[in-house]
Amino acid sequence: MTQEPSNDRKAMSEGPVPVSLRLIAFAMDFVLLIFISMLIMLYLPKILGEQTENEFDNLTSRVAELFQQSEPNQRELDSVLRDLQYFQERINYNLIVTLFFVFYFVQAELFWGGKSIGKATFSLTTKNNTGEEASAITFRQILIRSVIKGLSCSFALLGIANLLCFLLNKQKKSLHDLASKTTTDRVRPKSVDPKTQPEQ
Repeated sequence: MTQEPSNDRKAMSEGPVPVSLRLIAFAMDFVLLIFISMLIMLYLPKILGEQTENEFDNLTSRVAELFQQSEPNQRELDSVLRDLQYFQERINYNLIVTLFFVFYFVQAELFWGGKSIGKATFSLTTKNNTGEEASAITFRQILIRSVIKGLSCSFALLGIANLLCFLLNKQKKSLHDLASKTTTDRVRPKSVDPKTQPEQ
């Protein structure tokens, strides 16, 4: 039996991606990352030791008690939320979450063929946009994309700036697209011409 040519298994671009698909794909990734960040918040204090875990349990209990009240004391609520924020800073929660976000996008680009879970759902992938046709994206491009996307998920102002750049840019490119000289395409399996198929 003759093996099929490798070209038959490759994907080919369908052209520009609708704005709605890119937004939905990123929203899917964002919801997943928010869920994981909540899990990190729950389990990180346990990893850091019993004292840290007890302090976190005390803070969350105070927050829960205040929200159960019909009219919580605003001053007390502000105080406990400040304590919770200070606690997150002490255990480097924001740094750990941001690093995880960057890691998620790096491994998606590096090991999943330029597809995060959101992108894979709609057959979207990252392509090189340096003018070198059919060239694969480099690790440097992957790192630039992933750092900007990870920071956009962690910091609201950067996230809003990235979104506005995408919506207002004529080519519909986000900050991470422009900085890394990449683009997002929709792909489909390359059709096989029956005339070119090898005989079995």
